[in-house]
Amino acid sequence: MATQKEVAKLAGVSFITVSRVVNNEGNVKEETRRRVQEAIRQLGYFPSHAGKALNSGRNNTIGVMTPARFGEGMENAYLMGILRGIELACHDRDQDILLSPMSEEDPEFDFLRPYRQKKVDGMIYVGLKKMPGELRGEIAERLIPCVVVGDRPEYDHLSWIDTDNERAGYETTMRIWEAGHRVIAFHGLDPDFFNANIADRERGYRKAIRELTGKDADERLVWRSDYTRSGVQSSVREAYPRCDPRPTAVFCSTDNRAIAVLSVLPELGIRCPQDISIVGFDGFIRDIVFEPSMATNEQPLAEMGRRAADILLDHIEKPDLPRREIVFPVAFVDGESLAKR
Repeated sequence: MATQKEVAKLAGVSFITVSRVVNNEGNVKEETRRRVQEAIRQLGYFPSHAGKALNSGRNNTIGVMTPARFGEGMENAYLMGILRGIELACHDRDQDILLSPMSEEDPEFDFLRPYRQKKVDGMIYVGLKKMPGELRGEIAERLIPCVVVGDRPEYDHLSWIDTDNERAGYETTMRIWEAGHRVIAFHGLDPDFFNANIADRERGYRKAIRELTGKDADERLVWRSDYTRSGVQSSVREAYPRCDPRPTAVFCSTDNRAIAVLSVLPELGIRCPQDISIVGFDGFIRDIVFEPSMATNEQPLAEMGRRAADILLDHIEKPDLPRREIVFPVAFVDGESLAKR
């Protein structure tokens, strides 16, 4: 592996000049900088990350910790959207990313290990599950720079980014009602799972139903399953026949649930949108060709990730900055799957 001394010798400059070029510092003539960069290219030199961290106290790397279980697509699309925005911010600010996902086989998984090992300068928690109390406590005690995405922890030391899921759930239900539907089902999560976003969407649905009908939502119209496609399909097979009257619309708490619901309708002899309308949530489905086109709600996931990374990097550079709380609106996207009655 090439060293800075070898680069300096090939470029005909001092070791200090090479260091200035590598660290993008000033006081280097353009022609000299060009010679150093050409020597770096020829020798295949890579700066020592550990050495830079030792000198500066910074790793120029942020950690992303998430309880997402890779391979189960219900969660992955959300996470990938957030990561896309984090990557854009890190690229702009010359930072690297270290991903620390949950291991189902290891219930004692240490999210903060990258920080303990001094590999990262701070952490972003993508809150597909509520952050464990012990984790929050250690972050507060050690003053670890951290930003939460997709949840709203009530702790003075944690900044967070979220979308207005309850309002979007309420407005979507109202929109379905305005299309003439009077029996509206909601597809959410089993009680064994926690997802703050989905819980807020269900809360918005229930609020709208209460205002529209003067009574609480019929629990037979609140369908639930785990995150899997097969789980969603099984829940529809079980719940739909028990409804009396049958729903004419299903508000699905995620686009992935909407896809799974749509896939099981033919075996039940149901057509979309002729017999039942379907509305999703998240906006992933816009990138997939469906017949009919799917009505959904689009979260600005990439912008959420970008903003989270920017806030975290600001906290790392200036630890005394105040906590930030940012709520993004959710845009409704019309589609043929929501038909008028």
